[in-house]
Amino acid sequence: MRKTNHGLNPGELAFVFTGKVLAACLYGWLLLHYYGGDDTWVIHEDTLMEWRQMKSNPLRFFVYEIDLRQYITDMGWKEGLPYFRMKLEKAIINKPLGVFNFFSQGNFYVNMVAFSFMSFWGSFWLYQVLVHLLPAYKKWTFGVLFFYPPALFWLSGLRSDAMLFFFFSLFVSRLYRQWYIQATAKNIWIVVLAWIGMIVIKASFALLLLVPIFSWWLCARKKWNWRNVFFGTTVIALGAFFLSSVFPAPFNLPQAVTNVQQEFFALEGKTRVNLPALDSNPITYLKNLPAAVDNILLRPYPWDAKGILQYAMAAQNIFIICLIGFVFIRRFPGMIDLVPHALLWMLFFFSISFYLSIGYTVPFPGATIRYRVIPETMLVWLLSIGAMGSTITHYNIFNVYKKQKNI
Repeated sequence: MRKTNHGLNPGELAFVFTGKVLAACLYGWLLLHYYGGDDTWVIHEDTLMEWRQMKSNPLRFFVYEIDLRQYITDMGWKEGLPYFRMKLEKAIINKPLGVFNFFSQGNFYVNMVAFSFMSFWGSFWLYQVLVHLLPAYKKWTFGVLFFYPPALFWLSGLRSDAMLFFFFSLFVSRLYRQWYIQATAKNIWIVVLAWIGMIVIKASFALLLLVPIFSWWLCARKKWNWRNVFFGTTVIALGAFFLSSVFPAPFNLPQAVTNVQQEFFALEGKTRVNLPALDSNPITYLKNLPAAVDNILLRPYPWDAKGILQYAMAAQNIFIICLIGFVFIRRFPGMIDLVPHALLWMLFFFSISFYLSIGYTVPFPGATIRYRVIPETMLVWLLSIGAMGSTITHYNIFNVYKKQKNI
């Protein structure tokens, strides 16, 4: 994936980075003035605390709150390890911006320049991979990954979602290099570190990724048929998931999902979807599937939306439903470009599984809209190419003048 073929030229780079910075600033301003600050401004206050810590005690800055041994001693492994993971998640953002505060003097909007430099790589690494795979769709990929409005907004703001996308894209890009371009020990180490980064930020995201990644490996390295691999491993994984209910915690996976759902149920929120409760019985997952799909794909209903962000979410839902319908109406014209690539099936199966996991467990639209933005962006890219095929390549739509001239 040489930069000359699959990177961004200076004009595109400036355009993308400017968009990221403006979106990050808009995110912070909107949440401050209309939603009371949200966690974004709490994170900013944490970076100011880190800045003060570094000025008063630089050594403490590098070890304070990320000393695993101390947490294990004080709390034990069961409570100390999750607490350490939470502190490490905060440190991924707070520590770098705490240092940058020396230059910004604690100005939130100046800090967004530094944070945008960090968040930029998530879109860029995935862009490189997809353009290498489908070069004819380069400009369409550029438009979706960098400027699909929900992705631009939610993955630019000062939240851990942007860093989750950072580690996810790094993980996928390095596996792609390892399996298709050049196998090196460096790639393996980076893959391991990227997966650990995902575990730190959102463990469910990293764990749900394992089965699609294993399927991708079977196709890429063992040359197995994609259809047998992806559908077969999904069935086996579901069987193993429900069979684990005979084991005690923490190996009882259905009970772990139920616990996550109950933790969300215990939280308070202004807008809540009444999800039915899960248990370890597989039947409840089948019974609750319509409610999960309704939650992740239809909520909030347009007539129930409150505030600009929920109206935007309702518009997203309508857009995605239309894309799905368009795929069937046009009989999947992009099939010839998408179907042969195991990487794209990995993205599809992972996106669907993570979508459903949110639908089953998260009753708050305000959280759902953030949690689903990474798989949603990938699904929008896949569905749009599947629905339109070659009609959205840069030869037909983007180079309008060239097309008219040839006529």
